[in-house]
Amino acid sequence: MSKSAQYLDVYLGALKEPWADYCKVLGKKPGAAIKEAIEQQLAKAAANPPPKTYHQTREAPAAEPKVRFEILLTESEKRAIRERANVERCSMRRWIIDAIRVGLTHEPQFGMNEIDALGESNYQLLVLGRNLNQIARRLNEGGYEPLAVERIEMLSKLIKEHTEVVSRSIQASLERWDIK
Repeated sequence: MSKSAQYLDVYLGALKEPWADYCKVLGKKPGAAIKEAIEQQLAKAAANPPPKTYHQTREAPAAEPKVRFEILLTESEKRAIRERANVERCSMRRWIIDAIRVGLTHEPQFGMNEIDALGESNYQLLVLGRNLNQIARRLNEGGYEPLAVERIEMLSKLIKEHTEVVSRSIQASLERWDIK
């Protein structure tokens, strides 16, 4: 590694003067104090590594045997899970499995509402794709359409709207599992 690659430039803006004053009180150069802070953070991270994040790489084959795992819940926990499962139109078992998967993978696990929204979005995107193909075919045939630009802009707007629907669904899935 070259010597210049071992340096870190940090823009402190308004923090520069208070940082320099603070370091002067400590009897340290600002750069040395930053290096020490970084070393402390790395040592803390090494002592307490974050838990491993798992990734779902494939759907579990239907023939793969399931392993029984029993948990005990308070009545209020069970009632809350039942309510959430009803709202999300799934079984309590499915809701618990999704909660566990989110905890392990940090990846979205979609409920029926999100699946419905994504299904509708996919349908709309297929319709938009057909329209774009028709426009492209006419343009390739030399059949210039004066309204082609307007149609393309309209389709672009619809694609953006559906992209927002998908993004909201993914965000809703991730937020569902946050404990407040």
